[in-house]
Amino acid sequence: MAEECSQATQTQTQNSQVEWSQHNTPTIIPNIWGRIYSTKGRHCWKEVTSSESPGYYDLIKPEFTLGRALNCSFVMKKDIIKDDIIKNVSKLHFVLKRDTSEPLSPAIITDLSYNGTYVNNVKIGKGNSRVLDDNDEIAITHPVVKIFVFKDLLKNEQDKVPKEISQKYYISRTLGQGACGLVKLVVDKTKCVQYAMKIIKKSRLTNGHMNNLNDPAKIMNEINIMKALRHPCIISTEEVYDSPDTVYIILELMQGGELFERITKHGHLTERLTRFMLRQMVLAVRYLHSKGITHRDLKPENVLLEGKEEETLVKITDFGLSKFVGEDSFMKTMCGTPLYLAPEVLRANGTRCYGPEVDVWSLGVIFFICLVGYLPFSADYKELSLRDQILSGRFRFSQAHWRGVSPAARQLMKRMLTVQAARRITLDQILQHPWMQDAEVTARVEELLCRNIQSRNVMELTISSTTFTSSEEDTSSNTDNTTVIAVMAKGKRALSDSYSSCEPIPKKLRVDMFPMVVCEPDGEDTSSGHSAAYSVE
Repeated sequence: MAEECSQATQTQTQNSQVEWSQHNTPTIIPNIWGRIYSTKGRHCWKEVTSSESPGYYDLIKPEFTLGRALNCSFVMKKDIIKDDIIKNVSKLHFVLKRDTSEPLSPAIITDLSYNGTYVNNVKIGKGNSRVLDDNDEIAITHPVVKIFVFKDLLKNEQDKVPKEISQKYYISRTLGQGACGLVKLVVDKTKCVQYAMKIIKKSRLTNGHMNNLNDPAKIMNEINIMKALRHPCIISTEEVYDSPDTVYIILELMQGGELFERITKHGHLTERLTRFMLRQMVLAVRYLHSKGITHRDLKPENVLLEGKEEETLVKITDFGLSKFVGEDSFMKTMCGTPLYLAPEVLRANGTRCYGPEVDVWSLGVIFFICLVGYLPFSADYKELSLRDQILSGRFRFSQAHWRGVSPAARQLMKRMLTVQAARRITLDQILQHPWMQDAEVTARVEELLCRNIQSRNVMELTISSTTFTSSEEDTSSNTDNTTVIAVMAKGKRALSDSYSSCEPIPKKLRVDMFPMVVCEPDGEDTSSGHSAAYSVE
């Protein structure tokens, strides 16, 4: 087969039969994204001379069709196709499409026939689709009636991932990249469903130093956490592949992007939409806490939106900094993104403990940004260091931005950003807060949650090789996901002025004039009376 394709390639300048010719060929070489070669199979084509042989067909347009209908790209005619074959061919037998405007998009074949279209001897099924791979064989009416071999002429990255992944998924464009790795768009070849593939190097070097958050134990910690989670507002995992130097995590694709992008696009969110988003985030974090899991790195970049419409499901992702925490184990590590760190995390300094209340603080910072569109704490606010701003609860308060925000929303924000963890509002209290009481919003959230649960096809998480263990940490979960085994964080990490993290530099928001305000533990605030202009790029 490969020899036939090679011969056809060498003779591609020869004239081919009229059905295969590209009329009105422009002087500029066309953008050919694929090519299909005739197999010259004895079960399909009539015996013809080499000059009459169909040869090959260049795929230039986004759509190629085959059938008996005269308007098909390739018309099945009696003079070249055997009679016993053509009588079983549909007017429109199959269509082959590719989105030429989308970089690295896959070629997708859809079966429209009654008697079957086959790829590599496997029937697609009427109305079903699958991704075509380089050198795939296409047959019609029966597996032995092979008519074409598909050649993919666009560059892709199938050879850059383990074979077990490339056999199942088509590797497309890059969706995002950070210090810990990158995220690729992938397509399941048989289901034609898009996913996001997170690629994490186990021993990536950053500025010449080992990135501690990329060691095998921490990666498998994240995988074990994700394995245990089943909630509409938590990103779901399709599969996990573990290679010697890299872990590939197949995640559901969120078409709506990050919450951060949604905020920056509109400047800020309305109170109703903020309430709609916050309710889902609180439900998700409450679920995590019920499983003994503290996220520790909540931020708008780790809150993804399912769709581009205004009211859509939000899903929390990125558990690289999470831990299983039980009654007798506490978190002492100083980690997370600096702008969203709770005061007790800074005070821990690797010796003192902090609890899941840190997630409420981080939610409070997200809540703040949603309402007014700027950061409450930043290293660019020069009167105090970022560390001192957080430890004292001093956030930037702009009367111009907060003027249109209701008193109830302000009061909830202050209770979430209460310095003393013991006096900080709880997740259940947030849901019961007067500002959160909106029957229409609650009903809409419940509707989306129920719809997601009903449509979700929960699949077993597959880990392709042995789980790693570490001398510092050990994480595990019951196979029925009913309990989470507590883990003692034995290692201690000293407080660092650089707030070292595997995350890229946090995204920031532009701000104007914000007087300094102190948020006391009891929710009262006192203004310092100071104002200054800052531009946080």
